[in-house]
Amino acid sequence: MRPWLVLRKAELPFAEQLIPLDVPGFKDKLLALSEAGTVPVLQVGEQMIPDSLAISEWAALAVPNLWPKNSSDRTQAQVFCKRLQDEFGDLRAQAPMNLQRRTSSKMPKICLDDAQKLDDLWSGYLSAHAGPFLFGDWSIADAFSTPYATRFASYDLPRSPIADTYISEMMSDEDYLDWEADALIETWPGLSSFDNVNL
Repeated sequence: MRPWLVLRKAELPFAEQLIPLDVPGFKDKLLALSEAGTVPVLQVGEQMIPDSLAISEWAALAVPNLWPKNSSDRTQAQVFCKRLQDEFGDLRAQAPMNLQRRTSSKMPKICLDDAQKLDDLWSGYLSAHAGPFLFGDWSIADAFSTPYATRFASYDLPRSPIADTYISEMMSDEDYLDWEADALIETWPGLSSFDNVNL
C-alpha cells in the first residue's frame, strides 16, 4: 500500500502485478523479482527496486514535493518512515492488516503500547504543523502511516482525538479509497477468517 499511494500521489504511471501469498509456488515468484524474495518490488526498465522506502525515495527523485519542503521536516519524515518499517512489530503481529475486518476484541498490552507510542508520534507531528497531515502538506510519511491507520479502525484501538481525526483523514483519502474498494471485493481462500488481507 505505501509505495502504491506514493506513486498515485506522484501521478507516475505504473501497472500492478498481484502475487497472492501463502499459496503454492508464491515464493519462487517473489525470488524471481528480488534476491530477498519480498514485496513490493518496482520494475523500472531492467532495474528492480525492492522495499517500500526505496521505491518511495525513487519516486521522490522524480517528484520532489513528496517529502516536506523544509529540510528539517524532511529529515524527520525520513527517520519516521524508517521507524515505521523497523518498529511497531507487536502492533503489526497482534493486529494484522485486514481492511475487511471490524472488531472490538480486547487487544494484548504489547499491541496497545505500540499503538499508544504511534499515537504520541502522530500527535506530536500534527500539533507542530497544524495538520491535517503530519508535516503540513501530504508527504510520504502519511503514506507510510496509512496501513497503521487502518489497523486502528479495524481493531478499534484507543486513540487520542487528534489521532482519530488524522486516521479519518487518511481513510477518506481518494487514493486510499480506491485501494480499499479493491480489497473489499477480494475473495481469496481464507479471507472469511479475517486473518490477513493486503500488505
